[in-house]
Parts: sequence; C-alpha cells; structure tokens
Amino acid sequence: MFLGMAIDAAGCHPESRWYSPVDPLSPGHYPQLVQEAERGCFDFVTLDDSMALPDGPSAADGLPDAVTVLAGVAPLTTTIGLVPTVTTTHCEPVHVSRALATLDHISQGRAGWRRRMVTTEAEAAHFGPEPPVGLNELRAEEAEFTEVVTKLWDSWEDGAEIREVAAGRFLDRSKLHHIDHAGRHFRIKGPSNVPRPPQGHPVLAVDLDPRRHRVTAHDADMVFVDVRDALEARARVEARTRVIGELEILFDGDHGVSSWDCRTGEAASRRFRFAGSPIELADLLGDMWGSGNVDGFHLRPAFLPATLSRFVAEVVPILRRRSLLRPPQGTSLRERLGLPEKAPNVFPV
Repeated sequence: MFLGMAIDAAGCHPESRWYSPVDPLSPGHYPQLVQEAERGCFDFVTLDDSMALPDGPSAADGLPDAVTVLAGVAPLTTTIGLVPTVTTTHCEPVHVSRALATLDHISQGRAGWRRRMVTTEAEAAHFGPEPPVGLNELRAEEAEFTEVVTKLWDSWEDGAEIREVAAGRFLDRSKLHHIDHAGRHFRIKGPSNVPRPPQGHPVLAVDLDPRRHRVTAHDADMVFVDVRDALEARARVEARTRVIGELEILFDGDHGVSSWDCRTGEAASRRFRFAGSPIELADLLGDMWGSGNVDGFHLRPAFLPATLSRFVAEVVPILRRRSLLRPPQGTSLRERLGLPEKAPNVFPV
C-alpha cells in the first residue's frame, strides 16, 4: 500500500484556518509536516499551487510557491517523495524543467510533479485580459508542454558530466542534444542547462475524474482519483501506472470537530470524505486496498498538523500490524512506487 499526504496550508476542513496553531508561512511549518510524514512511512507528500488566492479563511495565508517550498524541505529529509503542483498554462516549459530537475538533484531522486491547467478567469487575469481558452485547447497545450519538459530533461544523456580534472575535461558535449521542438504552442531549441535528473524524469502525477470527462492518462506514472472512481480509472490507464485513491480524512474529536459541516456554508467537496476513528479509517483503507482497484491512497487531512499527527501515531501502527505497509524500497520516488528505476532517454546513447 502506497501512502501520500497533502500538506496544504492548515488542512482541507472548511474551518481549518480557525484552528491552526501555527503560521503556514513560518520557516519550520512545512519541514515539520514532511518530517512527520516521513517518520510515518509515507511514500510522498504533495503541495498544491495556484495562480489565484484560495477561497475562505485560508486566503489570509497566501499561497507559497510549491516547488520552492519543497526544494527547501529536501535537504532536511531522506526518503520521502516530494510532489509539488505545477501549472502548465501561461508558463514556459524551460522554467518548469529546470525547477523540477533541480528539485530532483537536491532531493537525490525524490521529486515528482502534479500538473494542472489554469481554467478560471481569476487565474487567467494574472496574465492578461483574455479569458481562458477552451478545455480541449488547454489539454492540447498541456500535452505538448509535458512533451517539451521531458525532451529538455533528456537533452543531457547520462554520463555527459565527465569531471576529469587531470585531463581538463568536465563535459562530453557529444552527449548534449538540441531538442529542436517546433509545435503548435512552443518552439524550443534546447538543450537544458541543468543535467538530467537522477530519475531521468521526475514522477508525473495526473488528476483523473472519469465521471466528469473522458480523459486518459497514458503518460502518467500515477493518477489521483476519487476512491469511488478507482475501478473505472484502472481501466483507463496503463498497467504500469499507479492508481492512487484520494479521500479527505477527519478524526473524531480533532479540535472538538466531528463532522465536515461548515458554519460558513461553503460548498461541499467533490472528494470522498471520511469522518470517524483511527481504527475505522484503518479498516476502510485496508478494505479498499484489498479490492485491488487502488495501489495506494492520497490523504487530505482536515487539520494540520493535528490530523497528520494522529494518523502517524494511531493509524500507521495498525496498518503495520496488518502487514499493509512495507519498508521503503530503494532511494528514489520511482523505486518506492515500483516504477522503472530510471526513465529511458529519448535520445540514443
């Protein structure tokens, strides 16, 4: 069973900000969360990002850049995967490829990325007066964006760095390649100025909602899907792709709250929501995983750090006793997820 934990702001409960004991922008907030998740045998953490302010009380905290935050956390951790959300709309592939390659180097092969598109006028307004383009066009741009980012990572072959001090040779330029990409949305020559990531390609996570649209995820290493849609999602992806069920979790009694009801009347989440005891959550996860429809779970805690701390202290021991958690496999995120150790290079070796 693979486990991922969202570490967004103060949690996903509509009233979480009223109960948060810390400032999410304080220097120690995110390192402490990721370190606790690492102690709890989580395979990865995610950090959402957007170009617009969040709704509700969490808007007061702003929204820090996810890649920057996790790059700062990387040297303070050793095994856990780091998966920031990365916007592909209104951004340049060269910037994203450099940032994620750098994160993969700093973390020694533990980087991933969860790509997202800008579909709202509030976000699009940061880049000009034009409204967002149609969804099909956004998807086409996102697919080409991903292709270019991957080519830029591959523009350095493995072994391009020589570092032969005595011979005065530090780089084998025959192993650097122009990508010469000329597509509908991007024209990029390359090569990148950052060596190929340790994983070849950082792990790509894609959101998949079979109930809303017929989107495939053939290029994804893992897909995030509502646990209720896991069976249909499994039929949409390749056998190698990890299907990760998403759910929001609330433990009875956290901050005196026992339900997802909200005084402010905020709209209900589309995700599956759990509210109950730690043993009930352990039972639920075990049953869902045992169905064979999911390879693991991406958990969104109601309150941070309270819900994460209770999961590590009370749920993880139960999962261990039931042999549902295994020790970390390998050192990279790809290895932890049972993916090929290193993504192949599109250029000949």
